[in-house]
Amino acid sequence: MKGFNHYLFWLSTLALFGVCGLYFSFYPSAAWKVGSVPCALLLGGGLYAWLAWRERFASLFQLETDAARWHLHLTLGSLLVLVVWGALQVPVAALYTHWLGEDTEFAARVLNKEQGGLGCGFKVELVLDEVAQGMGICVTEDVWHALPSRGAVVMRGKSSGLGINPRQVLGGTTR
Repeated sequence: MKGFNHYLFWLSTLALFGVCGLYFSFYPSAAWKVGSVPCALLLGGGLYAWLAWRERFASLFQLETDAARWHLHLTLGSLLVLVVWGALQVPVAALYTHWLGEDTEFAARVLNKEQGGLGCGFKVELVLDEVAQGMGICVTEDVWHALPSRGAVVMRGKSSGLGINPRQVLGGTTR
């Protein structure tokens, strides 16, 4: 089962990297939401084809019929493509935007303020005016108290063609 262990290693590594995306304040652009699908098909399909050829999955599992081989490849390949898509959608795009994105300011509207929560002492729910997309962002206690309960704010962060990475909520007035 050496070959299948390699598959599980790649699948687990990519899945853990994809789970890291849950902790990023990144919001993919509409173009990246669509563009990440063919990228995942190419990368995940290519990685699976390489692993299946290198590790001889069909003989590894001692499959005797073509139908059984197709089911094996379709199932394992689809799973790997799905996990690659999860890693590309947010974590890869967020890291790209963080490192290579442009500093920018953008307008948003405050919907709600919450105190406490998982990994976030002070959270603000916002809607980005540019993309009409809702988000929650962690802020410091000082910023949380200074923000209005509802109304317009200015945010600072990084943006790229892949999406927006908000870093800081500024004052309660728009540009």
